[in-house]
Amino acid sequence: MRRRPPRADRHRRSGARIDPADREVLELTLGEPAHGGACVARDADGRVVFVRHGLPGERVRARVTSTRNTLAWADVEEVLEASPDRVPSVWPQAGPGGVGGGELAHVRPEAQRRWKEDVLRGQLRRVGGEELATRVADLGGVSVLPAPGDEDADDALLGRRTRIELVIDGDGHAGMHRYRGREVIALDSMPLAVPAISALGLFGDSAWGEVWQPGDRVRVVAPTGGEPVVVTPRGVYDAARERIPGHPLTWTVGAEGTSLSYAVRPEGFWQTHVRGAEVLADAVSRGAAVAPGARVAELYSGAGLFTRVLADATGPGGRVLSLEGDEGAVADASANLEGRDWAETFVGSVDAEGVGELATELGARPDVVVLDPPRAGAGRGVTRALVEVGAPRVVLVSCDPAAGARDLRALVEGGYTLGTLEAWDLFPHTHHLEFVAVLTRP
Repeated sequence: MRRRPPRADRHRRSGARIDPADREVLELTLGEPAHGGACVARDADGRVVFVRHGLPGERVRARVTSTRNTLAWADVEEVLEASPDRVPSVWPQAGPGGVGGGELAHVRPEAQRRWKEDVLRGQLRRVGGEELATRVADLGGVSVLPAPGDEDADDALLGRRTRIELVIDGDGHAGMHRYRGREVIALDSMPLAVPAISALGLFGDSAWGEVWQPGDRVRVVAPTGGEPVVVTPRGVYDAARERIPGHPLTWTVGAEGTSLSYAVRPEGFWQTHVRGAEVLADAVSRGAAVAPGARVAELYSGAGLFTRVLADATGPGGRVLSLEGDEGAVADASANLEGRDWAETFVGSVDAEGVGELATELGARPDVVVLDPPRAGAGRGVTRALVEVGAPRVVLVSCDPAAGARDLRALVEGGYTLGTLEAWDLFPHTHHLEFVAVLTRP
């Protein structure tokens, strides 16, 4: 662990791919949604089939895309009896056989949130266990809320993503990989991106072909405090396709009634939804309930979104220590904490040893621990170390229902009690969600 000097998602493979000419077509009635963006069904032989691009209760014809052991995966090919929650897809290229990243684009936004509630509730029970599920029910159950500005039932929730990732195909067109495939599908548009990104003219026979090459992976970022940039393997470009220095981008966050500015490298991690950082910073601030003079430990601290809010809450009489594995993110966090000498950032592995070292550096048991692990979760080693540290309050931020439920179970089995659980849909038209849980112990 060192002072101040991307989160990688895990992709699950569904098993053997099937040649399109041999793919079986099934007539199915779809059941509850499963984690990952599919509905669960059973075929005539009782085999479990995970069906994408459908809705609970629908009767469909679905074409099998892959199998593994006694399981199958399929895409809806024809809707025989439609759900009242089905709408024309807002992003047809993310439909059956298309790109990933928009598997709920055919679902009314309000129904998307109900879908995610069902998934989160199910994961809390199946993965988290009956004790945790009962506690959540006692607290009022599971609700997945819209982000601020997303409440209107007639809003299609387009134009929310401030960052998109693209791959350049062999003809120089910007696209994305086919879902669970290697083929690049050239995009006609990206309706989920904020208007500043859509206005760049990235798709089709674009002038941007001058700055990228086939095979490039390209990131496009539209910070809330500045102009959009396009990041290629050869550098960073502005909207006029002029190469510019890769200086940190400015993100403006309204948190706890104030406006905060953060600087983050173009390649760095930041919440994708235009209001996502605000939602989570406010939730962590409420959940941590940090008093002036408190001692705080933070894990997976990224560019310091929460660190700064926590440091401002403790004031100079307190102490905040953060740990993050990405050295560039720690450099961003250090800059974002300028003038707050009571907050220190460390770079190092976030594992059981790192948790112990951070607690030792703090010099006393922390009053609160905040952690925001990647999609795979904190894991047993880190959660066991947290139980040993014994902070009276832990705030867990999770972007994955299964991993989050697993981490919660480990903490509850270690003696913590779940106090609150709040969840939001910060990824409209996908199966992803975010939740913040607060746990306490004597």
